[in-house]
Order: sequence, then C-alpha cells, then structure tokens
Amino acid sequence: MASLNEITSTEKLLDLIRKKTGAPLVKTASLEESSPVLPSPQKKSKQIRFRKVSKVSVHKPVTVGVDIGHEYLRLLKTVKSNDGMPAIIDQRRILIPANFPRGSMEFANYLKEQLTSFCGVNKKLQLWALMSAARVEVRHIRIPKVPKKQLESVILWTIKKESPLNENENILDFDVLGEVMEQGIAKWSIMYYTAPKQEIEDTKKLFSRAGWPLTGLSIAPFAVQNIFRTRWLADSDSTVASLFIGNDYSRIDVYTRGSLVMTRGIKAGISSMTESLLEGYNEKTALTRGGKDRLPMDARKAREILFSLSPEAPLLTDDNRLGLQESEIWEMVLPAVERLVRQVERTFEYFTVNLGNEKVDKIYVSGAMNVYHSMVEYVGAQLGMASERFDPLSSQQISPYEGGDMLASLAERAAFAVVLGMALSDNKYTPNFIFTYKDKGREASVKRINMLIFTVFMSSVAICAGVFIYQQHAIAQKQNLVLQLNNQISQFNPPVDREVIMKSVVAVKQDITSAKIYGQRYQCLAIISELANLVAPEIRLIKIGAKLGSSAEKSKETGQDKTAAVQAKKTEEMKEVEIEGFVTGDKKTFDTTLGNYALMLDNSPLFKDIKIQKTGVENFRKTTLLRFTINMKVEGI
Repeated sequence: MASLNEITSTEKLLDLIRKKTGAPLVKTASLEESSPVLPSPQKKSKQIRFRKVSKVSVHKPVTVGVDIGHEYLRLLKTVKSNDGMPAIIDQRRILIPANFPRGSMEFANYLKEQLTSFCGVNKKLQLWALMSAARVEVRHIRIPKVPKKQLESVILWTIKKESPLNENENILDFDVLGEVMEQGIAKWSIMYYTAPKQEIEDTKKLFSRAGWPLTGLSIAPFAVQNIFRTRWLADSDSTVASLFIGNDYSRIDVYTRGSLVMTRGIKAGISSMTESLLEGYNEKTALTRGGKDRLPMDARKAREILFSLSPEAPLLTDDNRLGLQESEIWEMVLPAVERLVRQVERTFEYFTVNLGNEKVDKIYVSGAMNVYHSMVEYVGAQLGMASERFDPLSSQQISPYEGGDMLASLAERAAFAVVLGMALSDNKYTPNFIFTYKDKGREASVKRINMLIFTVFMSSVAICAGVFIYQQHAIAQKQNLVLQLNNQISQFNPPVDREVIMKSVVAVKQDITSAKIYGQRYQCLAIISELANLVAPEIRLIKIGAKLGSSAEKSKETGQDKTAAVQAKKTEEMKEVEIEGFVTGDKKTFDTTLGNYALMLDNSPLFKDIKIQKTGVENFRKTTLLRFTINMKVEGI
C-alpha cells in the first residue's frame, strides 16, 4: 500500500469542515467502561441504533476509538448493549491547538487532559488508536491446507519468499481469512501486513506519556473491516467494496463476509478531478468567449468549486462559481471520474476472473470530501451494481443525549466513520500492530500452561474430594458399628458384684491347680511317649532316668496351698531327663546319626537344652557301637 500515502485517517478533514467553527462537543455525563463483543454470525444482521445510556455496568469495559487528525482530535466510545450489539454512548471532536508539535510533551499533556476528560478515571477501558496507512503494506497470499501446527511456519516461509522483510525496521503480522478454492484445490486465504516499527513505537510512546497506554493500533481499512465484522451494516455477510477517494490517491478495498480480501491503491483522486475541472473550464471559456474577458480559475478555485458539489457545502454565488452551473461542473469532472471507475472495474475483473472470487454485490463510496450524489450513482451505474455513500452512522435515530446532534451532519458522520470502526475493535478479530502473531503465540502458551495447571489442580481437588468422601463413608460405617455394639452392651447387663468376682477367681484358681496336678501325674507317660516317637531305627535306648521333683507330692500330702507360680518355678528347676543308648550301623555315620537324633530331641516341644554328656565306642558281639548319654530338661508339663 505504498501508493496510498495520501489515504490516511486524517484526509476526511474536508475544506467544508475547516470552514466551520470546530467548537468541541459538550461533554456528556461521565460513564463507566464497557466493551463491544463480536456478535454471533448466526444472528440476524441489523443496523445498530444510538442509545441513550444512563449507566454502564462496571463489568463491561468500554472501547474508545481515537483519531488524531490534522486539525481535530476525534473520540468515540462504544459499549455492548443489552441485546449483545455495540452501541455508541459518547463522541467528541476537539480542535487541536496549532502550537502543539505532535512529538512534544505539550501535545502529550494535551492528549492526557482530553482523554481523561472523555474517558474518566477508570483506565480499564480498551483504547484503540488510528495510525497512517501510508507506509503499511497489506497483501494477500494463498497457501496449501496444512495441519494447524505447521500453519504458522508455512505462512512465514511463503511471506518471506513473496516479499523479503527487514524485521529490524518493520513488524509482520497475518490473519487467516478462511478456506478458498483455487483450481479445485482447497487452500487457506491469508492476509498479511507490515508496518514501520518506529512509527508504532512513537505512537505507543505518545499515549504512554499521556498516561493512557494503548490496547491496539490499526489503520483505516481495518477500521472499516471492524464495521463489517461486527455486523454493524445489514450487508456484512455479502461481498462489498469500499472506494475511498483521497486527495492524490484513491483506495479500493474488497470485503467478503466481513474480511478484507483485497486492497489496491489507484493514482487518481480529488486532484485529478480538480485538474479535469480546470481543463474543462479553460476549454469552455476558450470556445465561448475566445479567451477574452475570461474569469480566471486556478487550482485553489477549482477545488473550492468542486467541493461546492458536496450536499452540505455552503451555496456559492454565480460569481464564486465563475458562472458554472452544477451540471456543467459535473460534466467537467466526469472524465476524471470515468478514469477512476475504469481502474475500479479492472480491479473487480481481476478479483473475480483471475482470482476466482465471488462477484462484488455493492460498492460504498467515501472520500476526503462529502461525495456528490451523482458521482455515487454514476459509479454504481458504470460498474453495474448497487452503490451508496459509506455512511455507517446514517439511517440511524440520533439519540437525544447531549452532543448527539453533531452526528446529524453528513460531514461529521463521514469524519467519525473510521473512529467508529476503531471503537468496535477487539483483539479477537482486529489486526493490531502492537499485538502480533508472536504476542498471540506467547499468550496462547501462557493460557495452555495456566489450563494445564488448572487441570492438575482440579484433578488434585477431585482426588482429595474422593478420598474425603471415602473417609466420611468409612467413619459413618465405624459409627454405625459402634452404635450397634453399644446397643448390644446395653442389652447385655448381668449383675456383677465383689462376691461374684471372688467366686470366679477361686474357680479359676482351682481349674489351674487341677490342670497342674494332672500334668504332673502323667508327665512320665508323656516323656516316654515322646521319646518313643522320636527314636530312630539306628538308636537303641538302654536307660531312661528322670528327675521330676517331689514338690507336687509334698503339696498333696501336706495340703499346703501354694500359688501356681511358685510350684511351676520349683518344678521347672527339678525336671530333668537323662537317657543312655547305643548308635548302630556304619561306624562312619555314628556322629551324624547321633547329631540328627539330638536335633530331633531339640525340635520337640517337650524337651530343651539338649546336651550330649559323653560318647564312647564299644564292641558288643563283634559289632561296633557308639554309646552315648544325653541330658535334657523337660518343659511344657
């Protein structure tokens, strides 16, 4: 868009406007902030009416569009209304003092004062500013359909291949417009744009010094795109074009379903029409008067006469018009308009035939002057489509809020059109020079990390909640069990007193004493039985001796009452068994056989402390035997 260096956001300052007083609007009541939201595409398109908003919820941030023109600072504020559509709640035009250079601290202080007066003290609003499109390049490419993860890499590679970029001086951003068909192949349509870093940084610095940091920064074509994307106009779903007639250059933008799909600069504009008027006047006067007594016309006068065709231009006398009638002026300007229309026509042919896009249904005409109605009709007739002025604030019911009557003027509505577009901005659908794809990628990464953290946190909460519920269930079961046991205890209530307990103790002691007596009475039989079970085939026992004590007999004879503990101790000290025997078999296995037998005795629950007292080899009837003596203690009886 290098050729559009004259098509800036400030060209709408018309000569007619310059002649007016330029008195700033009276400030409306201070409002709290709220922001526009892009409505769902399924909603029925309808034009938005201005509303008198008495109170704005603090939960809805306001969006403010800012346009710093040559002579005026224009501000417009929007908020999402109850029906989900954006509504204008305030606008203001302020004359900029001529003695404030744009980069000076005085201008920053002036901007701060005006923004604070217009926006209030709450700085949570979204502030979007308009910058010049002179050095902004907007282009379109088509790439093959690739997976989402590869989309960014393919786009950047294609862009750098198409037009090398100095990333130290310019920013790069892109917008995926959607799927298109090219020769039967599905592709992605991509719009990408570059803008000078220095100009962006200067604008950001200006608003930062003013104490109002920017949310976004964009240009006029994207502001118009916002108007279509927010469905502000009824034909936002169709393919329409916007023709802006600037001073030296014009621009034709094509929008399909709200997206800017093509833009082109045309080297023709108001200057061309002025030259055509001047040339036609000179030819006419040369023919009618032969060049004698001809009233002079220069470029300044020709421009003044041309602007008199504007619907709201002050009426000029015949002398001021140099005797020209409206129809004569239009005939003289018509050749320049014709050349402009032919350029637009070729642009549309390229768009539909070469690129295979949909036919343009309608064209909006706007410019640095209020467009002459005959010019609008002529453009539409020549192109064979509907045409009208680009006036998104027209056909609306102007609200009665203070200052709203300013927008009753066609000139002011034309001047506020791009400011309205900026006030409808949102990072979701508006190209933002200070929030590019890199920033969006970082924001997406942060959101993914936050979502992961949130997911882990919620999973932990769910697990803890599950454990808590399980513990509550277990506690409830234990409480029910305790309640059941308490009920059982309450039902079982036998009479208990000291006499009953003492009788029970005596009975238990008697049972213990009887058990001890029976154990001692049959302990010899138990010892012999255990030894018989443990004896091996190679073992021959010849003697069994036992020291079982006499404490039990003495207790029986004397009838003395001794405690079970004292009897058990004495008996344990006296109970010993000593056995003698021979080991037969192979002489080499005597020790092994005896060791195994001693181990078997030690494993018996009746004997402990097994000790082999002595061993000796003896011959009996020509057989070698191993004689042994084993001593052990008795337990468990």
